[in-house]
Amino acid sequence: MILDWQQFYESVLPLIPAEIASDLTMIGTFLVALCAIVARFWPRPANGSKWLALYALINRIAMNSKHAANADDTKEPKQ
Repeated sequence: MILDWQQFYESVLPLIPAEIASDLTMIGTFLVALCAIVARFWPRPANGSKWLALYALINRIAMNSKHAANADDTKEPKQ
């Protein structure tokens, strides 16, 4: 079952006080922007590196795929 994020957001948002919802939105926006900046300057670690999982997580949070300048960098290298 695929979760429709818009429906989830619309059903949960009324349950959260406005001040907290705005804070959560601002924190989420900050995290995405911060990860985008980090992803821009962090080259892909070598395969087997302990940093590869963190690198992949940061790129996922930064929404760094398909259209990003270094989008090919996030894919598994061809061998």
